Amino acid sequence: MRLFDIPAHLPFLDCLAAGILQDLRDAPPEALARATILLPTRRSARALRDAFLREARENALLLPRMRALAGLSTEDADELALPALLDLPPAVEPLTRQAVLTGFVIRLPPRHGGPTTPEQAWQLAGELARLFDEVALEEKDSDLLQAADPLRFAEAWLARLEALVPQEQAVHWQITTTFLRGVASQWAGWLTERNLLDIGLRRVLALRAQAEAWRADPPADPVIAAGIGIGGTIPAAVDLLRIVADLPQGAVVLHGLDRAALGRVWPHVESAPTHPFASQARLLTAMDADAARIRPWPGCAAIAARRVPEARARLIEVALRPPEALEEWTQPAPEAWRDGLQGLSVLHAPDGQAEAVAIALLLREALETPGSRAALVTPDRDLARRVSAELTRHGILADDSAGEPLGTTPTGAFLRLVARMVAEDFAPVPLLAALKHPLAAAGMDRAEWLSALRLLERRVLRGPRPPAGLAGLRAAAEASPAQDAAVQARIVALLDALSSALDGFARLSGAARPAADLLQAHLAAAEALAATPEQPGGIRLYAAEEGELLATHLADLAVAMAELPAVDPRAWPALFDATLEGVAARSRRSARGRDAAAHPRVEILGLLEARLLAFDRVVLGALDETVWPLATDPGPWMSRPMRKQFGLPEPEARIGRVCADFFLSACAAPDAVLSRAARRGGAPTVPARWLTRIGTFLSGQGLRLAESEAAHWAAALDRPDVVRPVERPRPAPPAALRPREISVTEVSDLLADPYAFYAKRMLRLRRLDDLDADVGAIDYGQIVHGALARFIRGLGAGAWPGDDAARAIWQQAAAEALEDQGPRPGLAAFWRPRLARIGAFVIEQEAARRADSGIAASAVECEGLHVLKRPRGEIMLRARADRIDRFANGQLAVLDYKTGEPPKPASLRNGDAPQLPLEAAMAEAGVFSGVKAAPVRELTYWKLTGGQEPGTVKPMETEAQEIADLAEDSLRRLGDLVDKFLLGEAPFTARPHPLRAPRGGDYDHLSRIAEWAAAEDDGE
Repeated sequence: MRLFDIPAHLPFLDCLAAGILQDLRDAPPEALARATILLPTRRSARALRDAFLREARENALLLPRMRALAGLSTEDADELALPALLDLPPAVEPLTRQAVLTGFVIRLPPRHGGPTTPEQAWQLAGELARLFDEVALEEKDSDLLQAADPLRFAEAWLARLEALVPQEQAVHWQITTTFLRGVASQWAGWLTERNLLDIGLRRVLALRAQAEAWRADPPADPVIAAGIGIGGTIPAAVDLLRIVADLPQGAVVLHGLDRAALGRVWPHVESAPTHPFASQARLLTAMDADAARIRPWPGCAAIAARRVPEARARLIEVALRPPEALEEWTQPAPEAWRDGLQGLSVLHAPDGQAEAVAIALLLREALETPGSRAALVTPDRDLARRVSAELTRHGILADDSAGEPLGTTPTGAFLRLVARMVAEDFAPVPLLAALKHPLAAAGMDRAEWLSALRLLERRVLRGPRPPAGLAGLRAAAEASPAQDAAVQARIVALLDALSSALDGFARLSGAARPAADLLQAHLAAAEALAATPEQPGGIRLYAAEEGELLATHLADLAVAMAELPAVDPRAWPALFDATLEGVAARSRRSARGRDAAAHPRVEILGLLEARLLAFDRVVLGALDETVWPLATDPGPWMSRPMRKQFGLPEPEARIGRVCADFFLSACAAPDAVLSRAARRGGAPTVPARWLTRIGTFLSGQGLRLAESEAAHWAAALDRPDVVRPVERPRPAPPAALRPREISVTEVSDLLADPYAFYAKRMLRLRRLDDLDADVGAIDYGQIVHGALARFIRGLGAGAWPGDDAARAIWQQAAAEALEDQGPRPGLAAFWRPRLARIGAFVIEQEAARRADSGIAASAVECEGLHVLKRPRGEIMLRARADRIDRFANGQLAVLDYKTGEPPKPASLRNGDAPQLPLEAAMAEAGVFSGVKAAPVRELTYWKLTGGQEPGTVKPMETEAQEIADLAEDSLRRLGDLVDKFLLGEAPFTARPHPLRAPRGGDYDHLSRIAEWAAAEDDGE
């Protein structure tokens, strides 16, 4: 049996190529071309080709056949492209299998752990498919497998499952076992009727068929299986590797075994599933191979490039040994291990983003050495995306080799957004998310589409949610105030185009529909929505880099959906999302919008893709528990004891496989950095157990891993040498450009925050209402003011009409005020009961007010304009008084309605809240329309909330002389203010008075208050 090993500290593929060329150095050139090399991944096959070219130097080569047999591992088994496959029935399509199993799984009642929604059923069916594959891949009965009978195979393993001592299992697992029998039997029958094989079973049969073919007719040319077994091997793969090792010119080349300690450690390694060598140890046992007779691979001595200190592999292997083999841990010998620390360092980052920045810097630094290659190896796709993005700031494009989930690609996201938009009845947020996507146009010119969409957003979608559906949007657009006919026509044209594109997919409600029909309508709507005058939607939809993969996936999905039972249309978006999971497209996220290609010397790799590769610098990222390694999970269909009794690998075996990836990746480059983050997603993390073991072992030796400086580089990257805080803004436009008009409500703004006044009046900036705004947070003052104005007008100047008549007048006034806001059912439903409570309060107050004070007339919403004559010019003071009452004696009362907290009396006297005093001054001057000049004897606020206490009357001043003095003082203060800011050239300083709080704070982000306020506090 020809078994070889390439040590972990040497570049595997370079050694492999050198050994093959050395073995065939005296053979004719075509001998190499006739050789077959089996490798674990396609990426390693491509890398071996480059290794051959390096070893050949300038000589021409006919390269061997290099086949990626990922199907030899338990985790990632691809179909084998071997001749023996031609005699086997075809395998069922993966999507069709999942759809059929979904139909079976959805019958399990939720009370017994069954799914409650179709997407849960789809995901549970995926777990069931993985269980069926695992059972087939781990099957040892060759006669049972050779029969290639799905029914017989299902009955055999189900019988073993039912023999698992039922009384020792929880009731839940007994129910699950019963359900599994029904589903597995139905599935086997479905396959038999269609003369198909399950995917896992066919892979096993393919391996066995190839093994039998080579056993019956051994190849005359070399066959080498290299680097296989790191991720674990299934029984059929063990048989194939045994035959390869026994071939006259066959060889099985292992990776990273510590031959010097095999005899003493090996028995314990095989029984420790989390050990990095556990998979290879079990492979050798299953092959009946003597581990002590493994020979070194020829040609390794000639390899000098990318050699790692041999002591590093020894150090890590000892640190990861099982508890039964820890003699070295108890024997301090720091000098023996010091060499193993050369080129090995650890990176501790505060969080995931800081880790990504630091890793990007490490990769960039490696490129300073000509010809050097650097890589990030991590199972964390979020970290991979972050690093890819960070590398672009250094001018490096490096895409994640693991790809991008199909559902997050631009086209996949568009399809998902379209479904969500329809399912949520065209609510503002999902509607804009779909219609602002770069693919959306609905047959219109893209620029015209976006322009009309912005109008729809501002006029209809901002604020409380409009009525549901396309009809509701149309009604809201037609009822929206303050828009001319041309604007309305553009919005309606957009809605017409949208309605036409979504024909057949405009609603996701009602009775259950066939899933295939929903998919067909969904895709037809998406294609119509993606169309432009220049290109049909189908071409635009699938023209991107992921288009071919997506089109193929959707074509297979259309066939699969025919096997699903009818589903609730409302569940379609979630089900469609689930059907896109697990499919990865080539990631080009970082290259979008750029012409450059990916950098040839920087790679971002997953664990499987990194196997057997070598670099000059490698960073092992996200070394945190539950990330690398992942948490172990036995799955939903069998408990841990059941798996053990059934004969399936323990869940901890996966930790051993990723531990092997950790061990070999740490030895894949002379410069290796072990990286982790203290927090991920805002939650604290725990270091990977391997980091803890290495640190503990080194601590016992009086040593420690060197700290990488990259974390400090990352912290300093965006930190300036000298911090120069931004100054408090003080714009000072010329006096000629400043406004010559101010309203009484703006006076307090100018006092408290001149910069906010400047942004509002001079820059003409207005805050946009929120999308789908919470009606509880909407400023409903205009509703209350409108209702009160109509109510007072309805009462007239006559005698009190009585409570019943007043109540009827209020109800009509409130209804009209709500109607003025347009067709917004959410707004009306929220405020109608509050308005009713306000109405009861107002009626009570108004009845008492008219009875006690003898109101002769009431003016509501009356406009006034007062000219302030100042030495430098004139300023127009505008006001719109909510209400001015004239008493029988001719005196006036000025009332203001507040839906929030009204000012305190002290604020009126010190000038912080000058609105009512200024309105009193204007009333005494007779500038209000319909109100004759007269003394003011009352200034009052009505606080109206409609809550548990619907309203409160808060008198501010009730003495005519005091009001006159207050009004005169307010005018004097206003004169000084306008002289300074409107007629002068004083800067509009942001928040000059700390004790004066402006209304709202809509312009705080423009003034960057968080920056300069903190800096000024620190300075003090």
